[in-house]
Amino acid sequence: MTLNRVVAITGCDTGLGWAIAARSAREGLITIAGMYHGTDTPAAKALKKLCAHPYPLDVRDAKSVAEFRDYVMTLVTENPRYKLYAVVNNAGIMTIGDYEWQTPDMIESTINVNLMGAMRVVSAFLPDLRRSSGQCSPKPRIINIASHCGQHPLPGFGPYSASKAGLLAWTRALRWEHWTHGLRAVAFIPGGFVASSGIMTNQVAQGTAMLEHLNEEQKLFYGKRIEALTNYLGSSTSQNTTFDSLKDENIIETFAKALLDENPKDLYKVESWRYMFYYNLLKSPLPEGVRYWLIQKFLSFPKDE
Repeated sequence: MTLNRVVAITGCDTGLGWAIAARSAREGLITIAGMYHGTDTPAAKALKKLCAHPYPLDVRDAKSVAEFRDYVMTLVTENPRYKLYAVVNNAGIMTIGDYEWQTPDMIESTINVNLMGAMRVVSAFLPDLRRSSGQCSPKPRIINIASHCGQHPLPGFGPYSASKAGLLAWTRALRWEHWTHGLRAVAFIPGGFVASSGIMTNQVAQGTAMLEHLNEEQKLFYGKRIEALTNYLGSSTSQNTTFDSLKDENIIETFAKALLDENPKDLYKVESWRYMFYYNLLKSPLPEGVRYWLIQKFLSFPKDE
């Protein structure tokens, strides 16, 4: 009997999430797309046309995660040829700004969505994935969308880097914990695609909130830097992106390998020549002053006043 493989993906409203849900559906996998903004959006309707199944999901909310899992497993139960094959944790948020600038809500939300959200989803599906491990070939898997920032933390990305470093460490632990069960945990680092996603939609509003959050001494010390960075990021992300803006075939097809390989590796990574050049240099035993200079060149943020 041929099994129809079921894939559940979080954070499918735009950017990478929408692109990989579309790719999964086009591959013929039964794709359930978690949609933070609900199922009545252009993104959700476009996925429906590809025969995907959009479903509301807020990974911060345990009840929402449980309902998402129940919907997925109801599909599996009602269709005897369906088997749960993959859970993909893509939902993520990012705020750019020094740690001291960020509000408690920004910091906690970053950890809550990027790390705890993924943990909630995996906790909900782990028994189901483990049970399906003897029924699926290729091996069933958990795919966690990580980041270069998790491997190489950067200034201005402190909480985000922490959340993604934690995600990478947890993914490795999961892989070994479930190795003998035939279940694989996989990390996927997609590289830079900010201009093709909605991850920085709120950056200008967040810049204003950061400035308002500071006390008078901090405002005097950091105010011009925050305003300069906010203006810079606002102008660099001002173009109107649509839910299907991500067209980078290298990113999409590298994800497809993580999803479809018979024996998936622990890590799949997309790395542009620029990322490779800088990150390899940063691994070298250079003086800290040189490393700092390289990081500033890589980020290309407005210079300090």
